[in-house]
Amino acid sequence: MVGGKKIRVLIANPTRVFRDLVYEAIRRQPGIEVVRDVSEEEAILAATERTNADCVIVPLDGSGRPFATYLEILTSRPDAKILAIGAGTNVLALYWRCKDGEVRSTYSTASRKSILQAIHFSTS
Repeated sequence: MVGGKKIRVLIANPTRVFRDLVYEAIRRQPGIEVVRDVSEEEAILAATERTNADCVIVPLDGSGRPFATYLEILTSRPDAKILAIGAGTNVLALYWRCKDGEVRSTYSTASRKSILQAIHFSTS
């Protein structure tokens, strides 16, 4: 929680199993609110804008990249962060836009702890 305000998280993934696993990892955390889950890639940007999400959780594709819409999200919502999690790769990537407009990223091993740390980074 930042300044008494919960961190707003949008979970975006076409597979229900992924969404359920991520939701289970964060649902009992104080200060984190899952504002929506989306299964269609084309609905992610609109859902991010409607829900005012601080952090959007998406899968990494086979090439190790998140959904293609992540740049659109960071352009329309420069304060949002994209947390991309590899399905079978155990990789977690966090993307954000700096004040100079450059998109930056950092990578980590995916775990419950690293997911929660990345979500909390989304409001720093």
